[in-house]
Amino acid sequence: MTDTDDETIDPKVRALTGQKVKEDIKRYIKLLDSNASEQSIHSFLASHSYFFNGFIRLGGASPLYSKVRLGSDYEIDFVWFDAGSLGLEWSLAEIEPPHFHLFNREGDPSARLTHAIGQIRNWHTWVDDHREYAEELMPGIEHPFGLLFMGRRNELSSMAQKKLRQLAYQYRTFLRIHTLDWFASAAESVVDGLVGRSGASWWLPMNALSHRELAAGLPKASRRWIDKSYVKWRSRHRLKERLDERRAGYRDYESELDNGS
Repeated sequence: MTDTDDETIDPKVRALTGQKVKEDIKRYIKLLDSNASEQSIHSFLASHSYFFNGFIRLGGASPLYSKVRLGSDYEIDFVWFDAGSLGLEWSLAEIEPPHFHLFNREGDPSARLTHAIGQIRNWHTWVDDHREYAEELMPGIEHPFGLLFMGRRNELSSMAQKKLRQLAYQYRTFLRIHTLDWFASAAESVVDGLVGRSGASWWLPMNALSHRELAAGLPKASRRWIDKSYVKWRSRHRLKERLDERRAGYRDYESELDNGS
């Protein structure tokens, strides 16, 4: 994406129809059901950015970025920022393959889940320890929000849902956990309100952008939003309000868990 075309509508978005969305959802569920590799899941999501609807604003200021590197230490599956009422907030997402379970046979967090949560903690620590580099790569980043997508909805027994709610409460200020099925529900929501007879018209490109494109600088539309003085003020001075909002948002997330994460 260049400064000359960053506000045009991606032809792949223009061509999107309700039927195409439904077909894409079927393809995605088939990948999950076949226990496809993490790379296959990642590649699909990276080429269907609207599957992130709800976490990323399709008509907002931020593209979706894929395989973003934190120096030579970590690589984040997906990154984006939100242009919310409390200012700039970056989200860092980890995708695990469908054959990894959230909980083991004893009902305790699986080793893979514990490892993934620890990795997201490491990202936060890295951003704090390398603030200058992190801000050059992701302008205005401060206490980013972590998202972990792992496991399947059908493995969430009533006991597993209870344990997931406990984890959600424990980590509510920096992390949210969803099953991989969440993306299918997010894509379904696009059909209801964003895809018309003549296709879709949101600004977000269909394909995720790369680390190199992020490092080269945000698109012009994104920079204009970030450069607004009130946005800078909110990003720097309203961290407490943002953390309070995340605590309050836990209740909405708890309801999502009750309905199937």
